[in-house]
Amino acid sequence: MERCKRFIDLANRWGASNILLVLGEYIWQREVIAPQDQWQWGIETCRELGDYGESKGVSIALELEPFRMSLLHNVSSMSRFIKDCDHPRVKANIDISHLVLSDTPSTDLKKLKGQAIHVHISDCDGKVHGDLPPGRGVVKFEPYLQAVKELAIDGTVAIELEYSPNPKRIVSWVEEAYRETAKRMDLVGLRG
Repeated sequence: MERCKRFIDLANRWGASNILLVLGEYIWQREVIAPQDQWQWGIETCRELGDYGESKGVSIALELEPFRMSLLHNVSSMSRFIKDCDHPRVKANIDISHLVLSDTPSTDLKKLKGQAIHVHISDCDGKVHGDLPPGRGVVKFEPYLQAVKELAIDGTVAIELEYSPNPKRIVSWVEEAYRETAKRMDLVGLRG
């Protein structure tokens, strides 16, 4: 909690609208501690962080992690969590490569109408988390970006990028990611 509050303070100081929060995985594979108790702890914690964020003008964007034991592992679990949390400062982050890795079709994004405030754009090989520049993997961006556009999110669209495989070419890696993201956003009219 203290670390998250420090991130909220930093976001406030820098004028950021939100922080990204990954809730993590169930402890002991949903055994020993009942899953509903772990879910409730997540809800209570996010409400407290939402209250703290409210006092600083910063929201919490929750990350969907495409792993079987993640608390928020698909769009349905994300939407349910946001509804259960019922806090105006706690919303969803839509990570396009994570949706592909969790076999989530773009049409499922309509479940997050009014619940999302942040979008991550990155590519992957379809099997392993990668956060590559668009075009270096298998993600078909246009249907997802069109779905994001239809959500009319009042928030942030960001490129999420892993380390360059060649550190000496980091600038060109970032430029490629920006150029390829902009091209795909332009195709659906998502850039304003």
